[in-house]
Amino acid sequence: MFYFFYYFPLGLDVRPRQVAWATWMLVGACTAVFLLQRVWPEPFWLNWGSLVYIPAAPSLSSLVLNAYMHGGWLHLISNMLTLIVFGPPLEDRLGARRFLVLYHLSNVVANLVQGALVLLVMPGMADAGVLGASGAIAGVMGMFLIRLYFARLKIGYWAFMPLQAFTRGGTTTVPVCFAIVIWFCTQLVMAILQREGVAAGVACGSHLGGLLGGVGFALLLHQRPAAITERILQRGCEYRSRGLWYPAQGEFLEYVRRMPNDECGHLELARCARLTGADSMAAKHYRLAGRIVARAKRSDRLEEIAAEAERSLRQFAFEPQQQMQLAQARERGLNLGGALRAYTALVDSAPQASEAPLALFRGWKLASKLDDERAAELHARLCHEYPFAPESAIAALATQHAA
Repeated sequence: MFYFFYYFPLGLDVRPRQVAWATWMLVGACTAVFLLQRVWPEPFWLNWGSLVYIPAAPSLSSLVLNAYMHGGWLHLISNMLTLIVFGPPLEDRLGARRFLVLYHLSNVVANLVQGALVLLVMPGMADAGVLGASGAIAGVMGMFLIRLYFARLKIGYWAFMPLQAFTRGGTTTVPVCFAIVIWFCTQLVMAILQREGVAAGVACGSHLGGLLGGVGFALLLHQRPAAITERILQRGCEYRSRGLWYPAQGEFLEYVRRMPNDECGHLELARCARLTGADSMAAKHYRLAGRIVARAKRSDRLEEIAAEAERSLRQFAFEPQQQMQLAQARERGLNLGGALRAYTALVDSAPQASEAPLALFRGWKLASKLDDERAAELHARLCHEYPFAPESAIAALATQHAA
């Protein structure tokens, strides 16, 4: 039996895709308030009932503001470390505004549960203030348990058994579900033992209420289907990293069925299809990814996808509209050779498209500028295949003037 066992989170295998400004804002606010408490304590003592939640005399402001108050350096550091680990990936999935709202709502639920527990089990402690961000952070952990249940958590730990002369510390990686459930169980046991006066100063009810509140909020916001979908994508990436192309392809197919507007899923499926020899499937999903980024007017990303597809597949071209957008972006970027290839690829892949005459005309102009031997061929093709197009008339008139 462990007489003492403590662990703390160090990191996760899921990463945010952008800066988690809301999480860092909360960390900064809690740290600033704590330092202000130390330097200038009088205003905090004068407004104690408004800032710190007291079960016997609660105030509406304290239900929210007590999350920014901390009792000591260890209290602050342990809470902020947990928030820094769990907050950014969750904020990335929920969005900053929703994350902030749910963070504070979890704190309110945590305070109410702690107040009810104190009044029912330890009425003698009803005048003691409850402060700290642990209830709100427990809510973050509860939401994390639903939204990112598949993540793995790196922890630092210390185990101490004095009677057996045993002590051991180190780091290990465990499923995040295991770590959070173990933490919840320890808080539940401590809450039961508080009836006997054990650990009376720990707000176990706040921890339990916050975590259950976070789970409830995540379920109300239908985060479970989003979690399952992301797990499918992650599983596909795991298969791909192990060289299991066909299982990976199956996972990515399911993912794009669920998330048809996610370009990353289409790209992953295209790469797997390429590796399994399904070039037509690869081309299809490169085009779908291109359509998504072109719709968002992300020309730089469209260029990246085109460059990857052109390296992998012979005679690749996007759908005519997206191919024209790519060619024009290359031309604006003075990548004239790439623009010429894009224009000619459009005509070769979709000669009946409404964009084809303009693509041939622009290709002819670029080839002439680059002294490319294909200039005459492109001009002849434009005049022969699209004799009634305005671009054909302009090209014919230009050559007459040149002659």
